[in-house]
Amino acid sequence: MPKAALLIAVVVALPVAIVLAALAARAAKRLLVPVPYGLQSEFTVLAWGAESEGRGVVRLPAPPLARAPQFSRTDARGRYGLMWEVPGGGIGHGHLGAVRSRDAGSLERPLDVVVGPPPGPGTPARLDVTLYRRDPLADHGVPFDDVRMRGPVGDVAAWWIDRGSDAAVVMVHGRRRGDRTEALRALPIVAEQGVSVLVTSYRNHDASAPSPSGLFTYAQDEADDLLAALAWLRERGVRRVAVVGFSMGGAIALVARERWPAEGPKLLGIALDSPLLDPREVVRFAVVRSGFPLPDLLTDLALALAAVRAGVRWRPLDLRRVAPGLDVPVLLIGAVEDQTIPIGLLDAFAAAAPADTLSYWRVEGAGHVEAYNVDPEGYGTRLRAFLTAALAR
Repeated sequence: MPKAALLIAVVVALPVAIVLAALAARAAKRLLVPVPYGLQSEFTVLAWGAESEGRGVVRLPAPPLARAPQFSRTDARGRYGLMWEVPGGGIGHGHLGAVRSRDAGSLERPLDVVVGPPPGPGTPARLDVTLYRRDPLADHGVPFDDVRMRGPVGDVAAWWIDRGSDAAVVMVHGRRRGDRTEALRALPIVAEQGVSVLVTSYRNHDASAPSPSGLFTYAQDEADDLLAALAWLRERGVRRVAVVGFSMGGAIALVARERWPAEGPKLLGIALDSPLLDPREVVRFAVVRSGFPLPDLLTDLALALAAVRAGVRWRPLDLRRVAPGLDVPVLLIGAVEDQTIPIGLLDAFAAAAPADTLSYWRVEGAGHVEAYNVDPEGYGTRLRAFLTAALAR
């Protein structure tokens, strides 16, 4: 190549490389660093009108017509909550009713306030898919103990509902905005089984201890915190468990299954709600949705940087590979409009799993971990039937 042409190629390629490197570094940071707990608002409340004590109508901005972020979809149909900033500190939340009226720029929904004063005009807020934000007793009247168990890097926080049984259901939340409250929507369905329930968390989340690095590893290391929870259960006479995992909690359950202790407890089944089955595909999905150039190259760069920084081995975290070898019942719940985890990942997992071990519920009109919000009755029917059968094994 002539020197002039080579120089031109370098001059053209260098800025592209610098931009890609900067984008990859930004993506790697987002991949690994937990977001501090807080509101993370998406819009501001336009108006509030009280109708009775703790109940009224809230006017919210209508979401964009296309590609609205999950927590800005104020017109979402189904059971959703609202979270808002409380003056002087704290976060309020309540339950939204169906849309009553709508114009070009706003809409009105009933709001039952659960915590905090009602949100006034200009209050930062966001949609809440978790729906319940307190604890098993406050939200569902289920007594529990707030416990700490020793994990590999420090204490793991959990809620313990002791029914004195030799069986338990372990519930594991998702990453980033996830904490134990994510399990509260499904908790009544689980608790009615009559067995003990452990709602556990893991490093860098909730009230659990941080890891030395303070970084996510997408179930690679977090699965060891679930194994610590199993040891804690064994000490309390639990001999059989089923696991319910949400988002990355599902990945944690599948990775823990591969490391399952020979001394038990026996694994009876796993329910996976929008599981994070392959970080690479999830990152690529986000890159493509964001409109960044060269999505495959940018994804690979971001994952390479993240691997160096956090010591993550990405290939074993493609959990589609475990589907053919499933030897316990699995309930797979997928959200077709999921903006975080592409539904194609779940389709591929379902296609590869033995037909006699897996039940797949593919929910139209639902975003990430929103199957319950969109169809609470259908969610309850399927999870209830799955747990009843699994716990009878």
